[in-house]
Amino acid sequence: MKKNILALVLVSFSFSVVYAFDFENDLEFNNGSSALNIPSPNRLIDKSVSSKVSSSSVTDGEGFDSSLPKTPPPDTVLYRVMSDEENVSKGGIADADDFDIASIDDIKYFDIVTKAAEEQGFDRELVLAIIMKESRFNARAKSSVGAVGLMQLMPDTARWLGLKNTSKLTDPETNVRYGIKYMRYLFSEISPDVDYSNLSKEDVSRQEIIKSIAAYNCGPGNVKKYDKHPYDGIPPFKETKNYVKKVPLYFIHFEDLLSSK
Repeated sequence: MKKNILALVLVSFSFSVVYAFDFENDLEFNNGSSALNIPSPNRLIDKSVSSKVSSSSVTDGEGFDSSLPKTPPPDTVLYRVMSDEENVSKGGIADADDFDIASIDDIKYFDIVTKAAEEQGFDRELVLAIIMKESRFNARAKSSVGAVGLMQLMPDTARWLGLKNTSKLTDPETNVRYGIKYMRYLFSEISPDVDYSNLSKEDVSRQEIIKSIAAYNCGPGNVKKYDKHPYDGIPPFKETKNYVKKVPLYFIHFEDLLSSK
């Protein structure tokens, strides 16, 4: 009778273990007569926790390394290919003139931008201003020269920054993370003395910051090429000259909007 009770207890215990553990890395113990497979305690399954961790820390399927590249950028990054009018081909508006966002609720992907900016210590409102100018918050926007997503990253730029699968650039979180990483690189090259973590309205009128904004549009190589008077770091490209006017204006709009919330 005692043997039967013990057997039932063991069977009951084994079913509890099966329910609680995964079997990919089970441990096998041998008592000399028979082997007993016991799942490893490191394989505890908690679908709710694991999904939250993966969605917050890894969104591009590869992980994200925020450290800046140690290798110099390729020429396709230094001298971004410019079109006469870089229009967005899939529903976005690359050259919007009107700021039509009335409240924080109207800002698409606001939480994604806020989180990514905080993670990398970069000014959120400048990121929002760049997105407004680049894609008008259209995550699937694609320009005539191949720039993709919210921050209109070129695939070559994203690869140099560490993204292996550039098809992920249409994913908002991936695009924003790598777009901010690129902005951090540009500031480190063009405006190394600027604290880009919390910019003010007055800051975006400073020439060294305007040059970094210009570099996002036309490439840091072009900014350095035209660094002397009379250009002072703003290349004589129609699109870039328009860009460095619009982004600071959008920045000020976002500053006013978010400071009043």
